[in-house]
Amino acid sequence: MKKLATLAFLGCFGMASAYVVPNYTENTEGDGTFALTSTGTAGRTFQMTIAASQLAGINGLEITGMAFRLNGPGTANWPPVDANFTFWDIYLGPGVAPGSMSNTFADNFTAAPTQVRSGALTFPAGSFTFGNTPNAFGPTIAFNTGYVYTGGNLTIEMRFSQQTGATTQSPLDAVAVAGGPGNGWGVDFAARWTGNAQGTSGSNGNFLVTKLDVVPEPATLTAVGLGVLMLLRRRRQAK
Repeated sequence: MKKLATLAFLGCFGMASAYVVPNYTENTEGDGTFALTSTGTAGRTFQMTIAASQLAGINGLEITGMAFRLNGPGTANWPPVDANFTFWDIYLGPGVAPGSMSNTFADNFTAAPTQVRSGALTFPAGSFTFGNTPNAFGPTIAFNTGYVYTGGNLTIEMRFSQQTGATTQSPLDAVAVAGGPGNGWGVDFAARWTGNAQGTSGSNGNFLVTKLDVVPEPATLTAVGLGVLMLLRRRRQAK
């Protein structure tokens, strides 16, 4: 009985799932592409703002990581050799509406952001695969600290170093600025970028099709786990 209770409890902790923004691109190719990474010595900053309507399915859940995919169908896996970054920092926080997004990065957070990731990152050779429309998502960029989404518009900011190893940029699936507002850019989502990891402002960028990894927040997991244990105990006492 103790083993069954433990398995049930661990099962609750394994309730991870994925959520794609823009929502309509889950099984549909975006209409643009964006070369996110760079061999430029200054690195890059990329910021996305997502409307609350795009995130209704994860209200109350904890975001634990994110991933991107190659623009499809493509001609080769990427990167050809490991792509290495000495740092890849990520910040999440309440954001402005996409239609009100500013070129000034700090202005696109409506409250202090939370740094959810820091440290080095490597995309292993061939980890972004091609041949499908859309392609499969590449490796998850796992957060050091999860972020509990509690509703409202969300801003995600990435600041990362120069890419070493691979010399080709990542041709990722995206939604084009030029297609807005019909494709949702500037209404449901928007993006800014600059070729400097320390940049304070940027210009319009195509919005990366993004997979968010989510799990129930820790408090919910604990409550569910305790509920399972209590249920198993009652069943045992009833026998």
